[in-house]
Amino acid sequence: MVFYGLGNCISIPLSKYWLERFGPSRLIIVSLAVYTFFSILCGLASTFFLFNAFRFGLGLGAGPFYLFCNRMIVEYAPEEKKGTYFTISMLLYSITPVVGASFGAWLAYENRWTWIFHCNEPASLFLAVYFWFAFRNLRPLSTESKPFDGVGFFFYSLGIAGILSALTLSQQIDWVRSTLFLALLVIGIPSLIFSIAWQVNHPHPILDFRLLRSPLFSFTLINLGILFSTYFGIIILMALWLNIYVNYTPLWIAALLGTMAVAGLIGFFLNRLWMEYLDARVPLGLAIFFFFLSCLYSVHFNAEIDFIRIAAARFLAGLGLVLFLIPLFRLCLCSFNEERSAAAFTLFQTVRALSSSLGAGLFVILWQRRQVFFHERLGESLTQSAPLTQNYFQSAEGLFHLTPSQATAELEVLLETQATSLGLNDTFGFMAYLLAGLFFILISSFFIKKLHAGIRGAVKL
Repeated sequence: MVFYGLGNCISIPLSKYWLERFGPSRLIIVSLAVYTFFSILCGLASTFFLFNAFRFGLGLGAGPFYLFCNRMIVEYAPEEKKGTYFTISMLLYSITPVVGASFGAWLAYENRWTWIFHCNEPASLFLAVYFWFAFRNLRPLSTESKPFDGVGFFFYSLGIAGILSALTLSQQIDWVRSTLFLALLVIGIPSLIFSIAWQVNHPHPILDFRLLRSPLFSFTLINLGILFSTYFGIIILMALWLNIYVNYTPLWIAALLGTMAVAGLIGFFLNRLWMEYLDARVPLGLAIFFFFLSCLYSVHFNAEIDFIRIAAARFLAGLGLVLFLIPLFRLCLCSFNEERSAAAFTLFQTVRALSSSLGAGLFVILWQRRQVFFHERLGESLTQSAPLTQNYFQSAEGLFHLTPSQATAELEVLLETQATSLGLNDTFGFMAYLLAGLFFILISSFFIKKLHAGIRGAVKL
């Protein structure tokens, strides 16, 4: 997940330049070819290192899709249908990852995990041929050849790759005790700072950080970053916990994730009913509230949790996803005029990809750290002379006829399960605090005059 997102973060900023310079047909065909090539390699990967390298390539190929779809709607959709098309595209961004994860879980469980990637290949090749025929006579979107900001892009890529890799691998390589971790930060942080300073003063930056001067756009990106990182953190944490510690099969996990897709459809129809009449903060506030309820409800999960309670928590998260994505997209498009909207959407999608990667990596690390903490804390009382330990061994040997070695092994399993559940609860509690802070920012927007006026003045899509 993380290195796929890193590939997105690097190729999305390039997409705007490629789209205008080479046209939509070349961009989408090359992207699909790259995506197909790395799908083949992912299915053939023999080591975890190679698999992550190929996933990075897969993310590079997929990055241009987002800007391509948005630009096609802007350029060629009928004016009266653009709102509908944008809403449907946001629904697809929300639901298809969940549907894909559910389908992939079923495919890996019933057959072999490599088929998850091999199924992409015929579909990608078919789309490449289709777009070649459909767009072969399509005019370029821009006749103006803008210079490419190679310096800004190089240092941006170096900074993002260094920081994201360091944060993702930190738990495995032992944080500051690792030379690799320190080297990645020493390279990544100065590179990213230099890239931002460079692009702020560049006439044609690869990412226009000057857009952050807009309070409305900054407000949109803050919400997008926290909500998307939380959303992907929820998906990854629940899938890992249920599969490794609660003995759920991938099919049951797929069924649980499927409830998020159903909730997304409900959220889509709600947005269609009220989006044109309500302040964007109303569905956004509801989305934050539903995410908060989902995390707060998940704080009380343990290894004995039943399917219905997990499904209810996932349903709330799925409902919140569609409710926040469409109003944030609307605010992004309304932040600037048409000339700067392409740059704004590029930064919007880059932040989305970056926050998804961080959520998939950092929340898992937090869970692991809390798991170790509770394992040590609970294990402190399990001494040989403790009454609790003596009672346990007496019951294990007398009632269940376990040998001392079997009883010790069972005690370790129980300790690990309990520590894991408590660590998961703490992680969801931290998410709930983040969402509460985000809700406070939302309420504060009513008292910041310039921001409030910008949100109220957002036009209908």
